[in-house]
Amino acid sequence: MWILLTDKAVSAITSNLQWIARINMIKGWFFVFTTALLIFGLILRTLKRIKKMEEKLEITYRDMVDGHEKLEAAYEEIIATEDELRKQYDQLIENQRKLTESEEKMHHLAYHDILTDLPNKLALYENAADNLLADSSSKAALLFVDIDNFKYINDTMGHEFGDRLIVKASERLLSIIEKEGVIYRFGGDEFIILLQPLKEKADIDRVAARILTGFKEAVDMDNSLLHISISIGISLYPDHGSDIMELVKRADIAMYKAKEAGKGGYAVFDHPLNDTFAERMNIEKQLYTAMEQEEFELVYQPQVDLILNKVTGLEALLRWKSPELGYVSPLKFIKVAEDSHLIIPLGTWVLRSACAFLKLLHEQGFGHLTMSVNISMLQLLQTDFNELVLHTLESFGLQPDCLELEITETVLVQSYDHVIAKLNALRARNIKIALDDFGTGYSSLSYLTHLPISTLKIDKSFMDSIPTGTNQATLVEQIIRIGKRMNMSVIAEGVERQEQLAYLLEQGCDKIQGYFFSRPLAAKDMEQWLACWKEASIDLIPVLDKESKSLH
Repeated sequence: MWILLTDKAVSAITSNLQWIARINMIKGWFFVFTTALLIFGLILRTLKRIKKMEEKLEITYRDMVDGHEKLEAAYEEIIATEDELRKQYDQLIENQRKLTESEEKMHHLAYHDILTDLPNKLALYENAADNLLADSSSKAALLFVDIDNFKYINDTMGHEFGDRLIVKASERLLSIIEKEGVIYRFGGDEFIILLQPLKEKADIDRVAARILTGFKEAVDMDNSLLHISISIGISLYPDHGSDIMELVKRADIAMYKAKEAGKGGYAVFDHPLNDTFAERMNIEKQLYTAMEQEEFELVYQPQVDLILNKVTGLEALLRWKSPELGYVSPLKFIKVAEDSHLIIPLGTWVLRSACAFLKLLHEQGFGHLTMSVNISMLQLLQTDFNELVLHTLESFGLQPDCLELEITETVLVQSYDHVIAKLNALRARNIKIALDDFGTGYSSLSYLTHLPISTLKIDKSFMDSIPTGTNQATLVEQIIRIGKRMNMSVIAEGVERQEQLAYLLEQGCDKIQGYFFSRPLAAKDMEQWLACWKEASIDLIPVLDKESKSLH
């Protein structure tokens, strides 16, 4: 287009060939120059575009590289996530396995005792509901097993020792019963043995006897042998109950009967026991509020010295008159108080009340009098018992030799190793120790040479047949001789008749106590009684003839 147009323009301007040649040469150079500029511009533009494209490509490349790196990182992260997910999945599977084992363990713990691994009370109730009561035509026996004196062992040796003893007892029961019955730990030192099906009632006696025999062998505790016994109460299904709770309750009642019969035996429930057990439970219930309501009272019985011919001491005796139960015999409530451990605060109250009354009598001019207080085994087993006694004497300003603590032979037999040191320490402080009811239970001659006994008390049961009962009289004579030879004071309880007094005087008994001189009196009455004797200066030992009258 440029050449065509410019040629026509030159032809129109001039026809001179020389000028046309020059113009064409200029036009050519102009064309070349213009074309060069255009080409340069195009090349420059193209180069710029190429550069931009390169920059874009470089950016794109970098983006691609970054993207690739990100993809690689994402891939690695995915791989890592996959590994983590796999680990989490594996952990989830492991957790599910552990959780399954843990529900299983929780189920086991819910139905088994943690100490012995025996089935527990819940298992007993559910198993019995599923099996025992499912067939009313079947026979079964429930044995309620309790370790005798376990509370004393636990209190003296510690709970850890007690736990290990329970484990030993459970192992012994398992070895005896084997597959003949199912053993449950009911709680504390109590076990339940369920015998089902029961073919013959004679099987009960056979199994119970085998259990008792099995426990005659000593238990190895810390490389030393411990002799324990058990008591068993038995109830029968469906004779004694139609549900498990009723059977347990009645076997428990029978077990208490076995313990009252002397422990280490067994008893089968009978319906009259219900009244006895109900009475015991009612006594225990009332005991918890009796001290707060001040329902207890101390009465005092004088002890007459036959050599000095005067009253030298008093024995403090506990009495309980309940607004609901009326007068409750000590033979009933003392045992319940010991079983429930209420004897500890009650015994402290008795000791303080007796010492307070003795202090009052000393201030009234009876400074020669001593006070005898009965002490329970549970009190003696308390670690601070000696400190309690000494503190009580000090708080009332009493000398130690005016207090006499009375213990029974049972205390010596059951807890000799644990009380001997305490008794020695008390005797070293001039506190007297009396052995009560001597000769009625165990043979205590072996203990007398080792114990700091200052007084032997002859039980009332020996007085009842004197002087007609030759054997009893001979035994009393021997007891008096034993006491004399061991430099002990001998006092006879339950003296009610003149011929008994005459016999005791003849045998050289030191002191007597009983209705012949006075029944136990309340504090105010005892003050008056003592004042009368002091004022009248009457001879306490009357002329010993059949026509002499009793002074009570």
